[in-house]
Amino acid sequence: MKSHTSHIEPFYLELGQLTPQCVDHLAPSFDRLPKNPYADGTYRLRRYSQFCFLQGCLEHLPSQPFVQDESINHFQGNVVRRYKEIESVVIDDPKFIEMFEHFKHMSGVEYGTHVEVHQLRIFADHQKVEVAPEGIHQDGFDRIGIYVIQRHNIEGGSINVHLDESSPAFISHAFDHGEFVILNDKKFFHSAKAICPRDGDLGYMDVFVLTANLTAHSMPY
Repeated sequence: MKSHTSHIEPFYLELGQLTPQCVDHLAPSFDRLPKNPYADGTYRLRRYSQFCFLQGCLEHLPSQPFVQDESINHFQGNVVRRYKEIESVVIDDPKFIEMFEHFKHMSGVEYGTHVEVHQLRIFADHQKVEVAPEGIHQDGFDRIGIYVIQRHNIEGGSINVHLDESSPAFISHAFDHGEFVILNDKKFFHSAKAICPRDGDLGYMDVFVLTANLTAHSMPY
């Protein structure tokens, strides 16, 4: 969906899919995600890293804590969280950089932009769990990309896109096999449906979330 006006930010929303080769390269690393010690740790495993995205390569920035203001995240707002970094074998993989190239070209961010990356396994162990306990929300950035690498033994988990905090979803899709959505986070809101295992056992969905602001070097380091 593109704006047809001369607004300074014409980008609104893009949908796409990573190649099967990209999915095959990235999927195994989710099996090595560490335990999450925070409030969502009962249903999420996570790594978190920050990068400066340059042409053809990534500069892995020093480790930083992750914190969101309570006005943005009502579930874990104002909590300083420290996660283990994304593995170097993933960072060095050309298919990981390929994901960043999609993000750049489809979101309008420039080379030199700081990009935060969350690598998540959201799992349902014999019960229903919320994928996005914040409900319909924005993340407080200019651009976000949600890449669902794979789904296993689950029902639900559709990613929803909303025009505002109180509107029904105008996009709702159970992304899988590297499908992704890239949003103007100032324009749209997003949410996700809960997941539950199909056969009563463990089910999960594996997701990369990329967030960035438009100006290069916009994040405080």
